[in-house]
Amino acid sequence: MLTLTEVKQYLRLDTDAEDRYLKILLILAREMCENFTRLPMPEELPESYRQAMLVCIGYFFEHRDGTKEGIPRVFYTLLAPYRKAAF
Repeated sequence: MLTLTEVKQYLRLDTDAEDRYLKILLILAREMCENFTRLPMPEELPESYRQAMLVCIGYFFEHRDGTKEGIPRVFYTLLAPYRKAAF
């Protein structure tokens, strides 16, 4: 699983002021990955999962005011190889 420290490094945050919000975004990113792939989060995260989660967290961190719609397409591209087919 992605750690709070890794998220803060990705976002280049030096303080603990946003930790509570970042923890919520970690949960959100996990849920979004699981919903898109239709699979539970793997124990050992492949790098593409990690990057997808960071993209998701970065997007919601930067656009928390709701002024921009849509997760960046790269989120879905990174997770597409893991997506379980549904019929």
